Amino acid sequence: MRFLVRCVVSLWQARPDVWMAGYARKTFHRLRVHGFVHTAVLISAGVRNATAWLAERWFDLIWGIDTAGRELLYRADGPPESNPLYLDYQPTPVRTMRALLSQLDADVSSSTFVDFGSGKGRVLLIASEFDFTRVIGVEFDAKLHRTASENIRAFRGRRKCQDVTSICGRAEEFTVPPGNLVLYFFHPFEAQIMARILDNVVRSYRENPRRILLLLFRPSHAALVERFPEFRRLPAKPLPYDVVRLSSDYRDRSGAPYDAALFIAG
Repeated sequence: MRFLVRCVVSLWQARPDVWMAGYARKTFHRLRVHGFVHTAVLISAGVRNATAWLAERWFDLIWGIDTAGRELLYRADGPPESNPLYLDYQPTPVRTMRALLSQLDADVSSSTFVDFGSGKGRVLLIASEFDFTRVIGVEFDAKLHRTASENIRAFRGRRKCQDVTSICGRAEEFTVPPGNLVLYFFHPFEAQIMARILDNVVRSYRENPRRILLLLFRPSHAALVERFPEFRRLPAKPLPYDVVRLSSDYRDRSGAPYDAALFIAG
């Protein structure tokens, strides 16, 4: 019953009546101006987009949480353009994230999972379904951090890892935990910040050699990792199709939004 109520409330907040009325007006206009074939192509795209919208929010509806949607990041002292090194929040698609973690060959039961730029905490909740020792999110935006903390408390899904935490702070100032690690990045920063984080990771590894996996989704910063001899790149595995489409500016330079890169040290 609660699930049905959440579905009704979510759909009502999206105002489907307004959307459908507006879409009908546009469809009749396109029929008059462009003809049937062109309109059919546009309708097909609209159905695909609506399906993607539902798929993006399904995870939230099931568990009564809020991880979907793109959020512009604001610093406490100014608008986003005052801090162009930190990028907007857009969550990793659920199916894609599960596939990425399922493809890790190494036993992760002794590893800590860290999501840099964890936003509302979706990846943290999905990672908790796996057998990590601890799951940590690092998010510098206080509003997103509060949402993530609320989601962690509200989530009632299957958890193998019970120790899940969101930390509010700058990723480049985060102290790399001891022990084996899986570090996840969905292009949350520009290269300057990523380089500082990698310096911290490599310094920690040199002081305490152990297995560290770097998992990069939309790996436009892979070249930065390859500069360090401590890391070697593992063969890429194809990801399954995911109906959820990412914003175009989240594509990597090859134009493919679902590429990933995996590096290992140790």
